[in-house]
Amino acid sequence: MNMMMKSARLIPAAAALMAVMAFTGPQARADVIPFAFDGGGFSGSGFLTVAPNVAPADPNPICGTAGNNPCRTDPAGAYAITAVSGTFSNAANGIVNAAITGLVPINPANERDPTFDPLVPSSLSFIDYTGGALTYNNLLFPDGSPIDCAYPFSGTFLDVFGMAFTVAGGYTVDLWGDGAEPDLGLTYGVGVTDGTKLLAYQFDGVNATVPEPATLALFGIGLLGMMLASRKRKTVL
Repeated sequence: MNMMMKSARLIPAAAALMAVMAFTGPQARADVIPFAFDGGGFSGSGFLTVAPNVAPADPNPICGTAGNNPCRTDPAGAYAITAVSGTFSNAANGIVNAAITGLVPINPANERDPTFDPLVPSSLSFIDYTGGALTYNNLLFPDGSPIDCAYPFSGTFLDVFGMAFTVAGGYTVDLWGDGAEPDLGLTYGVGVTDGTKLLAYQFDGVNATVPEPATLALFGIGLLGMMLASRKRKTVL
C-alpha cells in the first residue's frame, strides 16, 4: 500500500465533524456554514465557505488516449470548500486554540500510485513532508461522500481525501472522512504536519453529528424567510 496515500492509508479516524448547512441548489452562491470536530486528542471549530464545484481538468496530459486511463473528474454532488476560519487544538503537539489561518489551495496532481489513478477525483492534491504525503481535495458532500478511490469508505461530509488548512505556528492540518465504521458510525481522520515531518496521525474517532436531510431543507427555508423579511423591512423603511 502506497505510503503517500494518506501516509500508507491506514485511514485514521480521530475527529467527529459537525456541520450545519443550508444549500439552495446547484446554482447557489457561496454559503458560509459552521463546522466542529473533536476526538482523539484533536478539536477544532469555525466556518467553511462552500460554493458549487467546478472540477479541474485531469492533470495527466495523456489521459483518455489509447492505452491510458480515462480522464478523471470530481464526483457528482461535490461542493468546493473555498475558505475556512476558526481554531484548532492538538494538545500532544502543544497546539491550543491556534487560529486557522487559511485553506490550502488545491494543486491537482497525478496520483502517485497508478492503482488509484482511474478512480480518484481530479482535484486530488498532496501535502508533502519528509518520507510521505497527505492527500486532500477540498470537496464537501452535503449528501454524503461517494466511494472515490480503491477503499470502500463513504457517507461522510468529507471524502477520504478531505480538506487541508493552515494553522498559526506553521502547521498544516488534513481533515478527512473515513466513512461508516462498525460500532462507530460516521468517523473522520486527522493529520498534522509542520512541512518537514508528520507530527500526528490518529486512527478511530467519534461519530459525526449532522442534521437529517429534512432538517437541512427546513434550515434553508428558514434562512430564505429571514432574508425575505429583512428585505421587506428595508423596503418599508
